[in-house]
Amino acid sequence: MKQIALIVVAIALGLATGNLTGGFNFYSAVCLVAGIFLVTPSLFKFHFSDFAIIKTHTGAIFKNLWINYLLLTVFALIIGYASQDIGIAAALFLLALLPGGGMVMMWIKVSGANVKLGFVIFMLNLALLLPVTLIFSQFYGIASPHFPAVDLSGIDGIAATNNIKPVGPFMILIVIPFVLSRIVLMFLPSVVEFTAKHQQTISKLTMFGIVFYLFSLKTSQLLFQVSVMDLVLAAVATLAFYAVTFVAAIKLTGKTPDDKAVFWHIATRYITLALILAVFSVDTFGATFILPIMFAYFIQIGAAGFLARIEIEQPST
Repeated sequence: MKQIALIVVAIALGLATGNLTGGFNFYSAVCLVAGIFLVTPSLFKFHFSDFAIIKTHTGAIFKNLWINYLLLTVFALIIGYASQDIGIAAALFLLALLPGGGMVMMWIKVSGANVKLGFVIFMLNLALLLPVTLIFSQFYGIASPHFPAVDLSGIDGIAATNNIKPVGPFMILIVIPFVLSRIVLMFLPSVVEFTAKHQQTISKLTMFGIVFYLFSLKTSQLLFQVSVMDLVLAAVATLAFYAVTFVAAIKLTGKTPDDKAVFWHIATRYITLALILAVFSVDTFGATFILPIMFAYFIQIGAAGFLARIEIEQPST
């Protein structure tokens, strides 16, 4: 509940600030902030030797890949097409392509999962960010003939950029944090100790700041232009996507520590990263593009405690 309250306050303050000021311009430095404070702390525990675990856990690795990048993406596309709103469809597709998240390792530890395997899966999913953004950047051109035309009234002149440039997010969110983590490990061990003690607090504060900033942008003020029907449609579509996601996570994984690690990478999406990437494409998909990602915060954070109880109550052997 505290996390939901944090997100609600961040969204409300961001929208209110943007509405009063006319909205801020987007600066890509926010991606660097996300990389440093959300991704880099996770990489302090990573060593290349950890990848050796893949040889003995191929089943779990393969399950993570086919469920996330095949099954859930297919259902995201089906639900998105049913909505007949390309903004909603694109947002669900993006969420499907971004499993895990900043809090996923915390839930893995809480539920008695295989932490080492969970971290390797987390790293593999991050490494796929480049092909993920490359695939997503082609979505509009392929999908647009199957949807009604996008209403871009009011967007001209305030959009952040023109679509996602795949190499940019990969460099800022993966390569730079990885290099930075190696430097800190070598020369600043006290920083590693500090982040280990306060990583949850750092993640929450960073998430609050990023969500506040992104919802205070000029592009986010387009949310005031969406209709009640758009809100309802986005909410229903996002709930349907998460229903499929949770069912897949529960039914297609067992209760061993390995399966529990896979479970959390299916049940959670990297929402903050999705929101950052979404800002790059609002001028293409319209104002409804942000809605499913906004609703995803409430659904995922609200369900996380319930899902954790399901996992903890079951034997982990």
